[in-house]
Amino acid sequence: SIMINSMSKINRKHVLMNGKYKINCAFSRCIVVFMSLLMMMYIFSLYTISQNYQSGNEIFEDELMKQYSRNPSAVLRENIKNSIEENLHRIELTGDVISSGEKESIQHENDMALRASSATESQKEKNQGDQDLLKKEVHGMEKNDSEAIDKAKESQKEKDKDEQDLSKKEDKQTGEVKTHAIKATSGEKVKIEKLKLKAYIEPINQSDWEIKPLPVRHSKASELSVLEFNEVSSCKNLHEQWPIDEHKAPTNKDPFLPWIHDVFPTADGKFIQFVAQNKRRCQTGKKKAEIKKFFQPNVALFQHVPVKRITLDANNEQIENTRNNDTKGANRYRLTSHEDADEDGIETRFICRFKPSMEETLSVHNFNYDFHTLRKAYSATFTEEGFDNHMIWSSQLLFKCPVPMSLQEDIRLGNTVIDDYASLFVDLIPIRTPPRYGLPTTYLPPRLFDEKNTWNVTEEWGKHHVLPLIEDSGRWENIPICKPSLMTYPDEFEVQSKETDEVVVKQHDLEMAALNQSGGKKHDIIACTWTSATFKTRGGRTTVNDGEQRLRQWLEFNRLVGIDHVYIYDNSGSFSKESSLKSVTDLFPGYVTRISWPAKVCNNNKGNADNKGERSSQYAADASCRLRFGAHSKWLASMDTDEYLVPLEQYDSLKDILRDVDKEDINVLNFASKRSKPRLQFFNTTSPGSEEKCQSNKDCFDPIVPENTTFLEAYNCNIERPPRKTLQPAEKAIYKPEYVLQFFVHYATVTTLSARGKKEANELKERWFTRFNARSHVRFVDETKEATMLHTKAIVTKETAAWHRKLSYNGTRDSSMVGVEWPESSNDGDDLTVAIKGENYYPNCYIVPWIDNHWVPKLNTAMVHGSK
Repeated sequence: SIMINSMSKINRKHVLMNGKYKINCAFSRCIVVFMSLLMMMYIFSLYTISQNYQSGNEIFEDELMKQYSRNPSAVLRENIKNSIEENLHRIELTGDVISSGEKESIQHENDMALRASSATESQKEKNQGDQDLLKKEVHGMEKNDSEAIDKAKESQKEKDKDEQDLSKKEDKQTGEVKTHAIKATSGEKVKIEKLKLKAYIEPINQSDWEIKPLPVRHSKASELSVLEFNEVSSCKNLHEQWPIDEHKAPTNKDPFLPWIHDVFPTADGKFIQFVAQNKRRCQTGKKKAEIKKFFQPNVALFQHVPVKRITLDANNEQIENTRNNDTKGANRYRLTSHEDADEDGIETRFICRFKPSMEETLSVHNFNYDFHTLRKAYSATFTEEGFDNHMIWSSQLLFKCPVPMSLQEDIRLGNTVIDDYASLFVDLIPIRTPPRYGLPTTYLPPRLFDEKNTWNVTEEWGKHHVLPLIEDSGRWENIPICKPSLMTYPDEFEVQSKETDEVVVKQHDLEMAALNQSGGKKHDIIACTWTSATFKTRGGRTTVNDGEQRLRQWLEFNRLVGIDHVYIYDNSGSFSKESSLKSVTDLFPGYVTRISWPAKVCNNNKGNADNKGERSSQYAADASCRLRFGAHSKWLASMDTDEYLVPLEQYDSLKDILRDVDKEDINVLNFASKRSKPRLQFFNTTSPGSEEKCQSNKDCFDPIVPENTTFLEAYNCNIERPPRKTLQPAEKAIYKPEYVLQFFVHYATVTTLSARGKKEANELKERWFTRFNARSHVRFVDETKEATMLHTKAIVTKETAAWHRKLSYNGTRDSSMVGVEWPESSNDGDDLTVAIKGENYYPNCYIVPWIDNHWVPKLNTAMVHGSK
């Protein structure tokens, strides 16, 4: 229209001129009209395209909104998935070289993006609002509304800026290098950088504990020191890399950080299970008062605290919190009473923050420690002075972090681990309050205790005790979430031998996930043991080096008696990095799973010493095996490699015994224990030990079992005939893992029955007494007809001292650690001697005939040809 108007003015100006100008003016007018027609056609075409696009987009948008209303995250998931697949396809088409690992990296980022896009129910309102805004922006652009376009661009810029700011803030606060996906366009490769395990150390002022109510902490991120553990980079090597020992454990700097020995997801993906030890129990002597005082926060972690999620306004005033549980965002938490606490915050101790989704949950203990103290009729779980090692259930801190719903399925299926490295992590933030000393009924939750607590929350904590921000709190950060245990440590030989075959591994993972979902058990009976190639006796006086020889014989025997699978927690690395039992376990592919477990025992003193021994590594290994693998077996046998659970005449396997035991409603089958004696006839006594080993006694020898003799045969000599009465309080057991909540070396310490409160018992119409009957659903095996345990604990050179003199006299024979068996046809009162290697000795022990006649020949054959 502007061009036509201009030409009209030109024509009017030259209308009186000669014909030449008129012709030129007419020609110019024609050109203008022609160009105008072209422009109109172009504009009409654009309009038609726009209408078609808008019409199609409205149909697509309606369908999109329908899908989004049904599943807000599904659309985003599909778009992300398609984008990643397009990038992989583009790389293949362009011929760019990309490794399988890099493809996995892209898929890894796909998984992370999918998880990040998963919206929980609590986010639906926000998602709907975002979609409404998006819809308006789309309509504005389609209408070619420049104002709407600018607004949409500005909105997108703000979103991008917020995301960048959040990423930078996380990087600054945690010091981590976040995992980023670089879309592989034009052959650009994907790089994934791993998060580092860290511990943030917060200063502790125990003098604040004396102030009532407890002062609010005002710690700042700048005041925290940071420990980084770069070596923690593999799920299968997690136990070797985890900072447990004295020079690494952050617990030694900040005792509110739990002394973690193991961490893993449960098979259903619903929890992250932690196995930690009580560090204060490592040094408990009378002269260790300062150390015990320093480690008081470690015992506080065993006691629950109630909390409530809150929101603070700009003036740090509390306002109503509308956030739901498991949602993304920085919650604030207030110490409160049981009645005022959030439902999931009534009994907790840790805030669990999951990455990269940043969702938060609250921990739960596997059982209430103070309540178990009440059921055991003890006066306190802990004492301020630290003389409480006899409360063996307080040795081990067992707790779980609930997994947000949006992450459970991926964890259950094992999808979150790429190339043996986790893509999901959890931060563990302890809630820091002083320990409660005194009666176990001081502060119990309502579900377990219906009487009024004597501990006053308002007096102790105040009404407005708000915890600091997570970033300002001491914590464990970037704890890797690996696969469920049967995926991380597969039983099957085919999977163990083809770890690099992704198809085989994935198929196995899916089978394990399906097995768990069905509720089935993979095994009837498994065995767990903590052992090493070399070890020191309690007190560290003597080193024993027969671990490999013992283990092979023990494994062959357990396969003979029907144990389905054995889990070996190999502690050899605590003595030497070069030492291992792998050469033995490799002889049993598909039957044995070896887990490298180099954690050191924190105190190897004897149990009756002033500074009592605490075999922390063993206790943690027992719990790890029970919680990791016990869930997949009906029965679990807990024993050492010098302990043989031997079926007697009427049974050919342990499974046969357990089938009969099942009929009796028995959940724990105990085996009586008493150390047996090595039989003199099997040892070389001609080469005495050195004078240094034997001190002043020259008649000693090195009690080494010959290669062609088994420990089962060499040590088959008990001090009594069955049923034995002179026993040690150190029985071993086969038990149902679903019944036992804590097993402490010899005893089923906490069970589902002992952890049950009166209210729950009444609902189940069960009788309930404050003091729990520890022998309920428990019995000892009948040693005359069912089975017996032969404890073949090795003796060392010093213990053979004066063996010849002691066995040569009737009055001293029982004091000898070396055994001479009574003839089967003899009576206990007979005054006789037994000829061994040309000399006569007084007998002092009894063989188990069925072992010598039945099981020893079987084991000898298995040692030569294998037990299958």
